[in-house]
Amino acid sequence: MELLCNFLIIIPIFNTIFAVKLSNKNYLQESLLHLLQELISLEETLQFIYDDSENYPQLVNISNPYIITHINQPIRKSLKLYDTYVIFTANHTSLDKTLNKLQQSNLWSTSNSPRGKFIVVASRYIDIKILTDIFHKCDIVRFSLLKKIRYRKYNKSGKSIISNFNNQDHAYLMCYTSIPTIEERAIKMILPYPVNLSTTKAPEFKAIFGLGLHFLNIIGSFFEMEVLQVLTNDTTTLMYSKGTGIYVILSTTRDVKLYESYDVCNYLFRDIMGWAVPAPEKVSTFKTIANTLDVKVWLAVIAILIAESILWWLFSKSLKTQAKLVDFETCTLSSFFITLGGSSQILPKTSSLRVLLLFYLFYSMQVSTVFQGKLFSGLTHPSLEHGITTTEELTESPLAIIGSPKTKDFKSKYFDNDTVFTKLLTKLIVQHPMNMTNNLINIARFRNCSSLMGKAMLLYCFPGFKPLVHLIERNTGIIEFELNLAIRKGHYFLEVLNKFSRRVMESGINLKMFSDATAGYSNQAIETDTGASVLGMHHVDGLFIFWAIGLLSAILVFVAEMYFYYCFHNKGIVYYV
Repeated sequence: MELLCNFLIIIPIFNTIFAVKLSNKNYLQESLLHLLQELISLEETLQFIYDDSENYPQLVNISNPYIITHINQPIRKSLKLYDTYVIFTANHTSLDKTLNKLQQSNLWSTSNSPRGKFIVVASRYIDIKILTDIFHKCDIVRFSLLKKIRYRKYNKSGKSIISNFNNQDHAYLMCYTSIPTIEERAIKMILPYPVNLSTTKAPEFKAIFGLGLHFLNIIGSFFEMEVLQVLTNDTTTLMYSKGTGIYVILSTTRDVKLYESYDVCNYLFRDIMGWAVPAPEKVSTFKTIANTLDVKVWLAVIAILIAESILWWLFSKSLKTQAKLVDFETCTLSSFFITLGGSSQILPKTSSLRVLLLFYLFYSMQVSTVFQGKLFSGLTHPSLEHGITTTEELTESPLAIIGSPKTKDFKSKYFDNDTVFTKLLTKLIVQHPMNMTNNLINIARFRNCSSLMGKAMLLYCFPGFKPLVHLIERNTGIIEFELNLAIRKGHYFLEVLNKFSRRVMESGINLKMFSDATAGYSNQAIETDTGASVLGMHHVDGLFIFWAIGLLSAILVFVAEMYFYYCFHNKGIVYYV
């Protein structure tokens, strides 16, 4: 697997680091337009920067999109970041002034350094060593120097220097193009949580964050660099320190604060985030019995039972042939027994009662068959309660909501006017770092909270909890989980990370690596209920509880009857024991 990954990323990384292989002895003498086209592609956006006194409207007739910045004029707004920067200058003094003004802008500030390459176009001599030191000081390793060749005497009539640059009759010499090399011998990764990957057993850290470490190990093996994990409390200071290694931050989101402080590469792995809530409970036994038939059906069955009892009582009382059916209570109980079992212990002696019993027996057998079939199916495979399916229902539930600090900051900034997310924010419990294992145990077993959770993380790292947890995925107001690497502003290693991450995403290697990282957790066996078709105690425990309630009620009624019996039959004297 590692050989395949190395083979697929060798070509883009090799082109990134060694894209231009021109030494100081490879001189090219062409026009300025031709040399610029040799150094840039047609898709690159250019920003021309010059220090001439005249605001010349057009510097070069080039087809690339570009913008012109006059550095001598006050910079009232932030300079935009482009792919390539072309600086027109005359000599060392002019270049120093230009660079000093650029350093005061956002282009070379410590919190927002450029990411592209620089082309210096000079009309006089500029020392290559000085130029190299200036750019290396700012972590810029991709730059070129173009120098004008004087075929005729320089015109000192006050004509603009820029007009000489734009003159296509003048030839230019490509004096120097830097060859980017990686001098650092170590890649040091900083996690967003103070967790040591070599000792932790938590799946969310071992598998997910270990994936980022594996990415860096592949890059490190190609460049013969050591990959380490660093624990620190001051990430910013360590990231911008001039050490011997390259410091990178493994981040789970690409939020605005991360972009303001660092350069962020393309994400390596992406997961859909949601709110993990307890799975819906099974419907209780009483509710299953009550829901076996529709309410209208229950009313119809009860109405027919009452009508049948009344008819039996009227027919028996009028003909006086059935002594046992003269009592209305006896008629009602007989009708009820026939409804339940489809049988009768009283033999009718008149034709009217026989016809009535015959049709009612047929009706009762059909109702009993349908009822028992539906009841058995409902008890062995009970349906589920409604449960919590939306964020709105989650905010109205009594469950505590556990999230990360970034979740709270994101909701406070972007959803402060939303009623639903405002309620969610008031119930949010910030946990840092988040303990996914304990949170899932509380959700599945104790059903007393909900937690932030990734869909792939739940399926592959905690498969045993999947039947016990429901994931709310829509309208969650959560930043998606995106595993990416951040580096200090302006560092050349960003392009290596981008090339690598883009290649592994396009080839699908990241999914294979994620599958390998979670293989130890994905093979966990999920217990299945082998006796699902058998009525067990958990199916009928409600019936026993109902019988116990009836027994206690009968005892209370018996005590009350005994009390009133002694009160009225023993001259009002009540005996207490």
